[in-house]
Amino acid sequence: MTRLALALALGLIPACSAAPDLGEPSATLTAPPGWPELLPLAPVIAQAEAGAALPDPTATEQARAEALRARAAAMQAQGT
Repeated sequence: MTRLALALALGLIPACSAAPDLGEPSATLTAPPGWPELLPLAPVIAQAEAGAALPDPTATEQARAEALRARAAAMQAQGT
């Protein structure tokens, strides 16, 4: 019961004060943001279909992938 009374008392304290006057919002806060520039979709699709969207992996990336595969195989062999 004491906790309930304390919670009610703490909840009613803000109700005793007046709401702060925030004033009018400034124009910089209410101005709508600029829209992003839209690109035509056809060139993007053509580039993706041509395979240019993802470059070929380099030798470093392929070596790293092989090292990760070997590490995964070793972990599976250990049963972890």
